Amino acid sequence: MAQPIRFVLLQCLASLFVVVAHGQWPACPLWLVLAGGGALAGFVAWFWQDGRWWCLFHLAFPLAVGFALTLHIDSSVWLGGFVLLFLFSAGAIRSRVPLYLSNQRTLALLNAEIPANAKLIDLGAGTGTVLAWLSKNRPDVQLTGVEVALMPWLIGRLRLGAGIDWRRGNVFNVDLAGFDVVYAYLSPEPMPELWQKVRAECGPGSRFISNSFAIPGVAPDKTIDIGDWKNSKLLIWQST
Repeated sequence: MAQPIRFVLLQCLASLFVVVAHGQWPACPLWLVLAGGGALAGFVAWFWQDGRWWCLFHLAFPLAVGFALTLHIDSSVWLGGFVLLFLFSAGAIRSRVPLYLSNQRTLALLNAEIPANAKLIDLGAGTGTVLAWLSKNRPDVQLTGVEVALMPWLIGRLRLGAGIDWRRGNVFNVDLAGFDVVYAYLSPEPMPELWQKVRAECGPGSRFISNSFAIPGVAPDKTIDIGDWKNSKLLIWQST
């Protein structure tokens, strides 16, 4: 089951708990009931092995919603926030890939793994941060980026020069043949399918570099610790 669907299901479970518990114990403080609903959702997420951050998110979400409702903010503000979130993250529903941004240390370490005069493609390129940095620091590299979400793609289109091949679309619809380096900062969900695509389309000597997310059952040829608070890594597979 995809992560967004699990999130919705677990928050529905938390909401059901809140409704039932508040009806059964009306004297109980509402914040405590909300915390109980979040704890229930977080426990099930932990049981499903969704990861620490998802568990914490489930735990905090009902409390955050309850707090937001006490602010009595006009509904148009929530609608505007939803539209903005949709423009930035709608692609995550289909591709199961949220928007991640690579930091400066990551870019420097990635740069060291790109051969001279290489052709590089960034899959799920977000707002074009990686390509913008490489265009300034590695003029020898031919750059291509693919992003499906509309707003990040538009930002990338505005910030990137005409010399960069900037595409909007699903990463699985792009032919990887001819690229020397394939870089991806996606999520755990698409990695098995992406690995099959890389193996089928990338030629000998090419490199597949994943930021932080592993391929199940396939050990990388090289691992580079980025050393940030997220414990990020560059995982590198070399085609032979």
